[in-house]
Amino acid sequence: MKGLKLGGFKSPSSLSGTKTDLPRAPSPTSSKPSSQPKLFKDGFDTQPPRQPGKDVTTSFGSNPLAHAGQNTLNAYNMFPGGAPQGVALPNANKPFVHANDSVVTLNAHQHQGNSNLSVTGAGGQGIQAHYLHYLSTGQGKFAGIEGVPLHPRPGQPNTVVTGALNGCAVHALHDTKTNTLSFLHHADYSKNGANELKDFLAQRPHLRPAGSFTPGDYSHPTGRHGTPTGATPFIHYTQPTNNSPGQWSIVGQLNTFKNGGTPGGRPELMRPTDLTVPFVQTIPVEPRLA
Repeated sequence: MKGLKLGGFKSPSSLSGTKTDLPRAPSPTSSKPSSQPKLFKDGFDTQPPRQPGKDVTTSFGSNPLAHAGQNTLNAYNMFPGGAPQGVALPNANKPFVHANDSVVTLNAHQHQGNSNLSVTGAGGQGIQAHYLHYLSTGQGKFAGIEGVPLHPRPGQPNTVVTGALNGCAVHALHDTKTNTLSFLHHADYSKNGANELKDFLAQRPHLRPAGSFTPGDYSHPTGRHGTPTGATPFIHYTQPTNNSPGQWSIVGQLNTFKNGGTPGGRPELMRPTDLTVPFVQTIPVEPRLA
């Protein structure tokens, strides 16, 4: 997808962190970072995922921000064709599904230098998380979940995952009717996203912007050719150890393509070079009552 971000509610800070027409993985390419990014629309794929490599789910689950700071996350090809079992998907007429219907099991496996994220139905061995879907241009552009608690109770999911960004945006919204959070994946934000979001929210005055991660936050030149970076996003609730209220944050790890991977597989990603911004961006989610 093309960068899921909302434009400009918060400046990024450094980390001290059914079935639609989904794009298919590209054919193999050489290892140079090159011009391949335009072939990758977002982090979803219809081919069955493979999960080779060392299981690093515990590492990611125990401290996602620290794991993101030390490993290259890869959210391409996260699930088999269609949705994970038991997960409801939004559509153009119903852009939001309830958070209770979005729960999945998240796992991470280290392979070829990437921590590959994958999701299956809820209740499996791994991290229980919310899954945020993606609708491409022509299919709605907006796909979201609603009813996420401001402060999850023990045992409730405290992570939201979605596909990789290359032009899309991810928005956090405060639902003033229910005093809960909604999260929105906004396709092709880089084209006319700010106006599209304004129109979308004008029809839903109970939703207030609470934070966004957009191409302006994550798309930066890298390497000899100045290739724009993409990002692997996730949303995480951090609970302090002193029992004070925790906070949700949108986290985006910048990356670029190492090569195109194998047919039906994932592209290999790598840490960008020559960045003038932090490798991991964090956007605090700040509910607004007025």
